Amino acid sequence: MSVILDTLFLRTKEITKSKHSEPKTSSILLISVAITMAIILLMYVGILYTEGTMKQYSICRDKIVGFEQRGMYPSPGEFRLALSSCESK
Repeated sequence: MSVILDTLFLRTKEITKSKHSEPKTSSILLISVAITMAIILLMYVGILYTEGTMKQYSICRDKIVGFEQRGMYPSPGEFRLALSSCESK
């Protein structure tokens, strides 16, 4: 029995480490910066896409208005139909 008691006393002086340690401040900061950069990148790509789409619509609309001014669309209905084709692109 004395052997068992001796080993128990020796083990109580040991420091045990937990399996799940708390995340360090540097890793939390790194993850926060990565998430922020991803959001900024997605917003930038979205703005570029929207700007490109609006520019294409504007070019298409300008062409159709030019044709209308030259008298290529005899009725307002045909002109509106031509403009709606720009929206579907």
